[in-house]
Amino acid sequence: MLQLRRTLSAIRANARQRYTRFRDRLQLLKYLGTRFYCPMCDRRFGRLKSSGEAYYLRGVLVDHATANSVCPQCGSGIRHRFIFAFLQQTYGAWPADLSILHFAPEPGFVEFFQRLRNVRYIGCDLQPCPERGLQQVDILDIPYPENSFDLIVCIHVLEHIRDDLRAIRELHRCLKPGGKALIAVPIYGKTTFDDPALDFEQRRLMYGIGDHMRLNGLDLQAKLTSAGFRVQLFSTDDVPGDYMDHAASSPHIDSDKYLFWCGK
Repeated sequence: MLQLRRTLSAIRANARQRYTRFRDRLQLLKYLGTRFYCPMCDRRFGRLKSSGEAYYLRGVLVDHATANSVCPQCGSGIRHRFIFAFLQQTYGAWPADLSILHFAPEPGFVEFFQRLRNVRYIGCDLQPCPERGLQQVDILDIPYPENSFDLIVCIHVLEHIRDDLRAIRELHRCLKPGGKALIAVPIYGKTTFDDPALDFEQRRLMYGIGDHMRLNGLDLQAKLTSAGFRVQLFSTDDVPGDYMDHAASSPHIDSDKYLFWCGK
C-alpha cells in the first residue's frame, strides 16, 4: 500500500510538472514575434512583459509603469539585458583565464559565467543562496587579496550600502591593474540626494525603497574617480540592439539607463 501511494504521488507530481511546462509554453504564444531580442536567453519576441508600480521619489508618488520591460522567457529586466549586451559587445570572444567577482548575481548572469571555459567565476552575496553556489562576501570587507580579479560586476548594490565609498575602495583594491569593474546603480539626475538622518520609512518616501541609502546621481562618477578608478560612462544610447525599445521613456527606463565602466 505504501509503495502504491508513493507511485501515485510520483505520477501526480510528474503530471503537475508537465502541466506547468505546457502552461508556460502556451503563455509564451502571446509574445510571438521578432521585434525584441533577449541576449540572456537568446530568444526573440514580438513584445515583452510590462513592469512597474508607483513609488515615492523625494516625497512624490511616481508611476514607473513600463511597457516591453521584462523578458517573458527568463525574466530579465531592461538593465540586465543592457548590461549583458554591453559585456558581450565589449569582450566579444571572452578571454581565457579571466577571473570574475560578481556581487548579488542575477541568475541569468550566473548561468552564463559558469558556462564560460577557463574562467574563474565567484558569485557572492552578503546572504548567499548555497544552492546557487554563491560565496558569502561583505562588500565592505572583501576577503580576497588586492589585485585579485580581472572583472568585477556590481549591479544595483551600492545604493543599499551606507558607506558606499568604503565599498568602492574595496572594489578598487581587489581589481587587478588593467582590470575592469562594471558598476551600475539607479540614477536620478545629475546630483546625488543623500540624507543620512532618514529612517527606513522616510527613505521609502524619499528614495522609493526603504533599503536604499540615497538617490544616486551622475556625480557618482566623481566618487568612483576619488577611489582611484578611471571611469567611462555608458548609457543605453551607446549600446545598440533590440534588447529594449530605445524610443520609449519612463522613470524606470531613465533610472536604469547608465553604467560606469571603471578601470584600474
